Amino acid sequence: MRIFLDVGGHYGEALDVALDPRWGFERIYSFEPARHCQRILRGFRDSRVQVVPAGLSSRSGEATLFGTGLLGASVYADKDQAGDRVESETIALLRATEWLLANTSERDEIYLKLNCEGSECDVLEDMLDSGVIGRLRSIYVDFDVRKIPSQAHRRATVEERLRQHRQQFVTPESLADPAGSAAVREWLSLAGPQSPVARGALRYRLGLHLPPYIWASRAAKAALPRPAYSLAARHLGAQSRRRTDR
Repeated sequence: MRIFLDVGGHYGEALDVALDPRWGFERIYSFEPARHCQRILRGFRDSRVQVVPAGLSSRSGEATLFGTGLLGASVYADKDQAGDRVESETIALLRATEWLLANTSERDEIYLKLNCEGSECDVLEDMLDSGVIGRLRSIYVDFDVRKIPSQAHRRATVEERLRQHRQQFVTPESLADPAGSAAVREWLSLAGPQSPVARGALRYRLGLHLPPYIWASRAAKAALPRPAYSLAARHLGAQSRRRTDR
């Protein structure tokens, strides 16, 4: 089975890319610990998607998510957060090794996307230590530890261990489009086979899989001047996060 693991689901930026039928993913897991983001992710209309309401890590348990709901939310307190009002939330964590052993098999073809604001090193070190990383066909990892003073030193060590293990991985800096969904799309186009004519392609191109929130956001972005859209997006995002907390 071809599986996509989206670690750090946020609003489904990478999930939207993975749902393109050309990649042939049969099952897609989106790991997202923030309740506000989970609600949006559950709005995706595709039976292949399963939202996992937890963060992936090197241990199972609980943690504090600083900047919950924001693009840069992190379990590390010394990571700077953008925004006037930064809130926190207690979240669930799942150990990466235990989850992979329980939910995948050695026969699966697994693609892992990691964009989880510092937890990527926790996940990769855990899988390297246990050996379960051998189940992964390819990894896309954005080393956000570079933004966290207490964790930045870990990147070089983890990258070297991946190379020693001969594990295929890419970082945004190695791609022509070093950011966001464009980078994920480029990685997938390089990492595995694809079919230009796939079942469900028309439905995907029409955006019928997208949640109402994303439809509304795209419509507003097209209709409003950029400053007005940015202001409205920040306001509505903050309002939505507060509604989730109640």
